[in-house]
Amino acid sequence: MAKTTDTRYFGDPKGAKQRRRLFGEIEKLENSIRMSQELVTLKEKQLQAKRERALLKRDQQLKKALYPQELALAEPQAVAQEKLGSLLPPLVNKQRLAFRKLRQDLRRKEGLLDQEGRLLPGKALSQASQETLDAFLNQQKAEQEALARRLEEEARTTRLKGAQQEAALAAYQKALAHKEESLSLLGRQMEEKDRQQLDAFAARQKAKAAKQAALLKKKQAALLISDSHAQHQLPEDVVLRLDGLSMTFGGLKAVDDLSFDVRKGEIFGLIGPNGAGKTTVFNCITQFYKPTSGNILYRTREGNVLRLNNYQVHDIISKGIVRTFQNVEVIAELSILENLLIAAHKQFRSSLFSQMFNTRRVREEEQVIRHRALQVLDYCGLTALKDYPPVGQPYGVLKRIELARTLMAGANLIILDEPAAGLNDQETIELTQLIRRIQQDYHATIFLVEHNMGLVMDLCDHICAISFGKKLAYGTPADIQNDKLVQEAYLGTNDQGELEAV
Repeated sequence: MAKTTDTRYFGDPKGAKQRRRLFGEIEKLENSIRMSQELVTLKEKQLQAKRERALLKRDQQLKKALYPQELALAEPQAVAQEKLGSLLPPLVNKQRLAFRKLRQDLRRKEGLLDQEGRLLPGKALSQASQETLDAFLNQQKAEQEALARRLEEEARTTRLKGAQQEAALAAYQKALAHKEESLSLLGRQMEEKDRQQLDAFAARQKAKAAKQAALLKKKQAALLISDSHAQHQLPEDVVLRLDGLSMTFGGLKAVDDLSFDVRKGEIFGLIGPNGAGKTTVFNCITQFYKPTSGNILYRTREGNVLRLNNYQVHDIISKGIVRTFQNVEVIAELSILENLLIAAHKQFRSSLFSQMFNTRRVREEEQVIRHRALQVLDYCGLTALKDYPPVGQPYGVLKRIELARTLMAGANLIILDEPAAGLNDQETIELTQLIRRIQQDYHATIFLVEHNMGLVMDLCDHICAISFGKKLAYGTPADIQNDKLVQEAYLGTNDQGELEAV
C-alpha cells in the first residue's frame, strides 16, 4: 500500500489546509443543528415538568380546601389521631422545657452546679429529688394521654350521624368530583398553552436549523470540489483504516507497515504479546504520536472522511474519537457529574465574549449539555453517585465513569485500553454487558486492546493480532484462535517447532 510521509516535516499536501478548514466549519454547523434539535426536546421536557409542578400545587390547594369535609366524615379515632399530630408536638416541647427547669432547680438547691450553671463532675441528684423528677415525668405522660382521650371524645360527640352524615358525604363526593374536573380542565388548558409555546419555539429552531443545513450543503459541496476523491478513500462500511502505518523511535520500529480496517458499528480487538506495539498504535490513531509513515483514515458519524495525520492531538476528540486509559484518570476534586461536564468541553461553541456575558446561547448550550450528562449517568447506572467525588469509589465504578465520559464526548469511535484491567470477575461481566449495550444503543464502533483473552474472544467481532509491530493475523475470534502464527507468538515454539509456553 502507498505510504504518505508525515506532514510535520514536509508541509501540508496540496489542499489539506482548505480541507481541514472546511471540515471544521462543517463540524460546527452539524453540532449547531444537533443542538437545535436537542433544544426542542429539552424545552418539551421543561414545559412538561413545569406543568406537572403547577398541577401538583393546585391539587394540594384543592385537597386542603376539602380537608374539613374529610375530617367530618372520618372515624373518631382517626380524627383524634390527626388532631393529636398537630397538638402533641407543642405540648411535648413545653413539657421538655418544664422538666429541664425543674431538674436545674433541684440541682441548684442541692449545690450540684458550678458558678456557670454546669453540673459538677461526679455529682448526682439525691434519691428524693430523683423521685420528684420521675413523678413529674409521669404527670406529663398522663397529660399527653388525657389530651388523646379528650380529642377522641370530642370526635365522637361531634361526629355526624344519619341524614347529616349522608348529606355531608354527598357534598364531599360532589366537591371531590368538581376538584378532579377542575384539575383536568386546568391540565388541558396548560397543555394547550405549552403546545403553542413549544410549536413556536420548534418553528424558530427549525428555521435556524434549515439555514444552517443550507450552509452545510454548500460547505460539503465545496469539500467535494476541493477533495473529490476523499469519499472513495474509504468504503462506506469502514470507520477506520490503518494503511501502511509505521512508527519508529530512533532505530526501533514499534509499528511496522501495519494495515487493517475497522468496520462501522463493530467491536474490534487488537491483541499481541507485551511489547507488540498495541499502545503505540492507539497513540498514533489519537495523534499523541505522529506516525513516521502511513495513513490513518477515519469516517465521522456524519460520513466525512478525514486523514487523521493532518490533525493535532487536541483536535481528535472533536472528531468523535475518544480514548480511555489503562489507569483511570479522573479529576478528584470534582463530582462525577462535573467530570462528565468537563468531558463535553469541546461541544461548547459559544465565544469567550458570549460566555463572559452569559448570553442566551451560552445558557442554552449549558442546559443541553447538562441534560446529556444526566441521561448518560442514568444509562451507566451512576445517577445515585452523581454528586459524589470519584475518589474512594470502587474500581468498577471508576471504569463506568470513564465509559460515561466517552459517551458524553459524543464518541463515534471508542478506543478502550485494557478496560478490564484491575476488575474482578463480576465487575468484568458487568463491564462486558455495558460495552455491548453502548455498541447497540449508541451505534458506536469500539476498538479495544485487552489481555483478557476470554473477554476478547467473547466480545469482539473481528480481531487483529500483532507481534513486534507487524500484523500476524486478522479475522474472527475463531480464525485467530486457530491461527498458527498467533499460537506461536503467544506460546512460542521449541527447537522441534512444537508449541511451548513462554
